[in-house]
Amino acid sequence: MDSNGNGNGNSNADRDDGTEAPRATPHLLVVGATGALLPAVRTATARGATVTALARNAAALRDLERGTGGAARPLARDFEAPGLREALSRAARDRPFTGALLYCPLATPATVRTLTGAVPAGRPVVLLLTSAHAAPEGEVDDAGPWDPAFLPSDARPTSGCRLLVLGWRTRPEGSRWHTAEEISEAALRLLDAAPPGDAVLGRVRPWPTRPSA
Repeated sequence: MDSNGNGNGNSNADRDDGTEAPRATPHLLVVGATGALLPAVRTATARGATVTALARNAAALRDLERGTGGAARPLARDFEAPGLREALSRAARDRPFTGALLYCPLATPATVRTLTGAVPAGRPVVLLLTSAHAAPEGEVDDAGPWDPAFLPSDARPTSGCRLLVLGWRTRPEGSRWHTAEEISEAALRLLDAAPPGDAVLGRVRPWPTRPSA
């Protein structure tokens, strides 16, 4: 699979005359398209994908649409507003989503399930989680390794969803949060990963090294 959302099922098929059928254009759903995942949208569209870019900022989405030559299709809305399922269905009417990158830390669990459910089963969905999901709860020693497998089962909205927990980077002068470029690169890498799995970007231990907000 590549970061356009292609999997083995999207490989070129041979025609009866021995030529290859054209590959369908990948179609990614990206939530957080004008923020943390903006570089991911630019990378995916530069590689030939179509992106349905969901964000609240309509002006920023219009700029993104122009900047990608129309490959990023704006879907300006609050994802908690009524009608999300219908809006996603319309966006995928002509071409189903082949994958998704979702950064929506303020979304309710029901909204996250709606977003992940818009992608056909078997297609890759990467859900980005903030470091708060890795917060120690009564741990005597939080300096040991941490893994997304420690998360409660309800952190994963669907069985096939891949989790990317956003940690931080430590430097001699202090810790810092990751940039949008670093987050996007990690998200695309996880989208491409075979076999599929979860990942932590940076570190989430020791907890006292976590940057201040």
